[in-house]
Amino acid sequence: MYIRDAFLRALSALIGEECWGIVGGEGTGSVISLNIGVRTARAKPINNPHLSDLVRRYDSAYKLMLYCPWRIDSASDVVSGSHMSNANDGPMVRGYAAICGQKIKAVTCSGPAFDLRLDFENQHSLLLHCSAIGNDEDECYVFRTPHGWFVVGLDGHLSLEASDT
Repeated sequence: MYIRDAFLRALSALIGEECWGIVGGEGTGSVISLNIGVRTARAKPINNPHLSDLVRRYDSAYKLMLYCPWRIDSASDVVSGSHMSNANDGPMVRGYAAICGQKIKAVTCSGPAFDLRLDFENQHSLLLHCSAIGNDEDECYVFRTPHGWFVVGLDGHLSLEASDT
């Protein structure tokens, strides 16, 4: 029960934080990562021209890596999703702009599988469905916090890999 409670507390800490960097597109399949919260300068910038300048130069307090099916919705439309083309000029990547630079105003984590919904200040939402549709991964998503990595697996499996600091 401790891990579940710690996980839910950590997720609630995302409220009010900005999603300032999203990495995904050609070469990553439907896997994306979100950089959220306080930026910390990297000791050495990442040498990858496909990343934004912010992502190359800074790390984030929180990171979400999505391996499961996900979707970005507006109030009336599906904006982007893991089922769309990941071409760098395609709908999946263009959809990242809907939540990048936006603050999270609500977090909903639904049991028993830890499906996740992040609501943003511009009335867009990111929804994660913890399943393995078209995916061979046992991990649905991982969530890095200052205390370590929470790993959300299929069928509601949750673990914590504590950080060394």
